[in-house]
Amino acid sequence: MSLKDWDRTLKPREKVRDSGIDSLSDSELLALILRNGSHGEHAVALASRILNQTGGLSGLVELPLNRMQQLPGIGLAKACEILACLEVSRRISYQKMLLSDVIASPDQLVAWLKSSIGRQDQEYFLAIFLNEHNRVISHASLAQGSGNVVSVKPADIFSQAIRLKAASLIIAHNHPSQHVEPSLADKLTTRQLLKAGEMLNIPLQDHIIVAYDRYFSFRQHQIL
Repeated sequence: MSLKDWDRTLKPREKVRDSGIDSLSDSELLALILRNGSHGEHAVALASRILNQTGGLSGLVELPLNRMQQLPGIGLAKACEILACLEVSRRISYQKMLLSDVIASPDQLVAWLKSSIGRQDQEYFLAIFLNEHNRVISHASLAQGSGNVVSVKPADIFSQAIRLKAASLIIAHNHPSQHVEPSLADKLTTRQLLKAGEMLNIPLQDHIIVAYDRYFSFRQHQIL
């Protein structure tokens, strides 16, 4: 059965019109991006097969361009469309974050961190510098680890904070394992940076650990 022969309530576009975008399944969302099927499959069937092969949306978005376009039914054009949607989402998250108080309302910051480093297979360490209103004035990627290992120096972070005249800062990193519970090393790093911030009067506001679909906040868990 082709997609045009389906009952209209089962078609992704009609479902969006009648019930809203959040009514769609992962396969239906991907089908809207793909638009067309391949080799006798309608778009929803193709999307479902792709998600089964890659372990769902989280697995799909972890693929680099060259591997994504090797999937049956996904060429360069469709792979670029998928990556473009992801990049649009990441940039929207970043723009929304810039307008928010990331201490009182950290959701936009967390969304941006998830989309930018949450799905990486290496560990990245970021510093997010804030003004007196807890709005982001800049950020820096300070370290890239090998696998799950990364080390940072307080001097690298606070020299930039001083240059930017930051009022405070947040540190963040990802766990490629997708488990966000802090390690002993994470806790020790947090204590070192907390003490350095107190000495320089540039307080550390939070340490956030992210994965693709979850996060851990030292502040929310009252560890800071």
